[in-house]
Parts: sequence; structure tokens; C-alpha cells
Amino acid sequence: MKATPLSLASFDLDILKGWDIRLSPRFWSYKPLFKIHLESSQYILKTATSMDELISVFSLRHSIFLEHTEGGGHADGYDLDQFDDKCDHLIIIDKQTDEICGTYRVLTSLTADHFYSETEFRMKKFLSTPGIKMELGRACIHHNHRNGSVIDLLWRGIGMYVQKSGAEYLFGCSSVKSTDINTAFALFQELSQSELLSDEYEIRSYGDFEVDFSDLRPAMLEVDSKRLLPPLLRSYFSAGAKVYGTPALDIEFECFDFLTILKLTELSASFKRRYFS
Repeated sequence: MKATPLSLASFDLDILKGWDIRLSPRFWSYKPLFKIHLESSQYILKTATSMDELISVFSLRHSIFLEHTEGGGHADGYDLDQFDDKCDHLIIIDKQTDEICGTYRVLTSLTADHFYSETEFRMKKFLSTPGIKMELGRACIHHNHRNGSVIDLLWRGIGMYVQKSGAEYLFGCSSVKSTDINTAFALFQELSQSELLSDEYEIRSYGDFEVDFSDLRPAMLEVDSKRLLPPLLRSYFSAGAKVYGTPALDIEFECFDFLTILKLTELSASFKRRYFS
């Protein structure tokens, strides 16, 4: 009997999706350091544990961060870097669709001695400070799910992760969607005047990310901080966090990154009671 030729229709397209990631030795033995599972009426928050979940995370990040940039993002439609196989990935799942609609990645000094933030900032003085540190990055929520309940669930996940890891510091790059240096300088001034800026650890951007404000004068530009500052960063300020040092200009992601640190000894009473008790 003559054999029927195989066609792409005979394959599971979900298996073909992200085949280069599936075949990468980096992810063959991937498993999270800590497993977390929380639920609200509409969403589930958990740590990603499967290859399918990781691929969905990288796809979502690409669509939010890179797809609409001038360069159009990466041809494969994924955003991932050299840290992703070392991180735990918190994911938000919409119960109605079972789709991942949000993610946040976590890396702690329990297992890492190098962090993503170090690719943009000189921060040796901070990292040499005693205490377990927890880097948060790639915060990403689908446009249709940017609401208070998702932010609340993310904070609950962060609080649980802090309890499991014993972290004493939370830190990471908080992105502001602008590449205009005058806007960044005006925002930098506003943070300083609001006492939300510190130079305690002498953190500075460097290399291709370096931002030099030395030739700029106090800006007359009006800054709409409510529009520019993402909701998660505003919630960090409410928790007691500050921005440290000068920002970094990330050309690929078309944003300024502000190094944000939350000392858990300075956590606000309301956040401590709600998320960290």
C-alpha cells in the first residue's frame, strides 16, 4: 500500500511553537526554585513549571515590550535573555481563557551572583551590602488585564516569595516608556523633590545605557508623572521603595530604566500588613 505523505497538518502546532526554545539545553532541566500558587476569583498566580508556560511568557513579553518598537522586535516573536533559565517566572492566568496574561520574573542572591540590572548599572556597593536580595524584572501585563486585582495578586505572590526566600531587599529596573532625555531629566528632578530619589549606593548607568545629565539645567518641562510612571512602580513607592542613582537609556526597549530598591526594613505598614504578614 502506498504511504500517505506527511504534512504539517499532521503535527501538533503547539509542539512546533518555540521549537528552538524546546531544543535548547538551557531549559531541559528547568524547574523553579520555589513553587507558588495563589488564586483570586478571576485569576491564578503561580510559578511557571512547564515548557509551554515558559514559551507563552516569552511570547507575551515580546508582544508587550518589542512588537511595536521601531525595530519591530525579534523575528522569532520571543523575548528572552541569558537570565531566563536561572529565574523563577511568576505568571498570571485568566481563569476564563486559561491564557497567561501577566508575568514577573524573580532572581535571588541565594542562587545567583550576577543580575540583569548589572548589565545597565554599576551597583557593586549595593550588592555587597549584607542580606539576601531579590531581583524583580520583566513585569508584563496584557493591556486587557491591567487592573487593581492583577497588581494585588502580583504583590501577594511577591510577599509569598519573600517569605520563602528570606529576602531583605527587592530591586530591579523600573521602565518608563520614553527615550527623550529632557523628559527623563524632568522626571528625575520630580523624584528628587518628592524625596523618592537616593544616592546611598552611588548607583550609575554605564556603557551604552549611560545617561549624562551634567549639561542639563533644571527643566521647565511639565511632567505628567501619573501618565509616565507605570502602576507597578507607583505601588512600589507606596510600599516604601526609592529610585537610586541615575537612570539608564534602553534603546532596544525604547525606555528609561530607573533602578528601584525596596528595603524590607522600610516597608510601609499597609503593605506589610496586607502582603508580607
